[in-house]
Amino acid sequence: MTGNSDTDQKKRSRVTIVDVANSAGVHISTASRALNPTSRHRISSKVVKKIEKVAQQLGYRPNTLASSLRTQKSGTIGLVVPSLSDPLFAPIIASIEERVANDGYITFVASSDYKPDKLVSIIERMGGQYVAGLIVASFELNDPSVELCLKSGIPTVAVLRDPRHSLISSVAMDDTAGVQALVEHVLELGHRDVVYITPPLAASTAQNRLAGFKAGARLEKAAGCRFDVIEARAYDVAEGERIMRQMLAAGLKSTAVLAFNDLLAVGCLIALKSAGIACPEQISLTGINDLRFMDLLSPPLTSLHTAGRDLGFESAELLMSLISNHSQPVKRVLLTPHVVVRGTTGLAPAPDRADRLTPIRTDHDAVE
Repeated sequence: MTGNSDTDQKKRSRVTIVDVANSAGVHISTASRALNPTSRHRISSKVVKKIEKVAQQLGYRPNTLASSLRTQKSGTIGLVVPSLSDPLFAPIIASIEERVANDGYITFVASSDYKPDKLVSIIERMGGQYVAGLIVASFELNDPSVELCLKSGIPTVAVLRDPRHSLISSVAMDDTAGVQALVEHVLELGHRDVVYITPPLAASTAQNRLAGFKAGARLEKAAGCRFDVIEARAYDVAEGERIMRQMLAAGLKSTAVLAFNDLLAVGCLIALKSAGIACPEQISLTGINDLRFMDLLSPPLTSLHTAGRDLGFESAELLMSLISNHSQPVKRVLLTPHVVVRGTTGLAPAPDRADRLTPIRTDHDAVE
């Protein structure tokens, strides 16, 4: 037994904007504007509701592929981060997605894995998908992908890492002032021998944070203190462990260790515990980013709060503005971090203690 062929054909056919317009008794352009979040404000709310109701009844779904091919702009935003495994980027991604969704956009997220050539490839592919704009957290200094973004004409905003290009807008933290505040914090606790762990200086964040450490070393209260810099190979927990073990084996004299980020700091804390060195009684330790659960470590980590959600929201807000007005001037948004003092920083040990780094009994048995 076969059904009515006309009815079957209608069920199989995709409902078009023309069908919606005809059923609602309006012009095609009116129906199109009513169903587009960026243009529905041009017509009355009464008409918008009527057209939305008809579209829902007919089961209409916008043909975004056809629209992007026609206008060379889709309802998508491209977001590139250096690593999807780094918890730093979760709140940034979430707030970007929330903000652009308010304007009817969805977000495509990709990881460059800290590889400039992969970043170029991702931007090329996203451009081929006609993304309406790009938010990039992976830019290094003198990054070739910046010129690619400019050449493609895609509105682009840098977040967290600023490529320092005169034609690219950016949203970042004031890392220099933040790290200087960390230095001041440990100096106020009486520490006079401080070491900072930095990654390679390929990105603005690394350069700015090192500049903040050096600025702290020039403060009046830093007179007579010793400051040292150790270079890490990566940004993760395992590297923090390796660096701290290396420093302890070399006879670490510093009483305060400042790490480039929380992950490195957590690795340092694990190595200290493994060696039986108490934190902060023997060595104070700080991180940067104030990631979730840093307050649940034992002891909880003193860290520089860098407001990931604010970074995401501000970068998305700036991109939406750029999409609406391509000719608006380049903007540099700089957010202010603040030190969150917890249990890994304390008063400096007495300078005349010869056994300062001798393993001691501690209640902090593990990083939890």
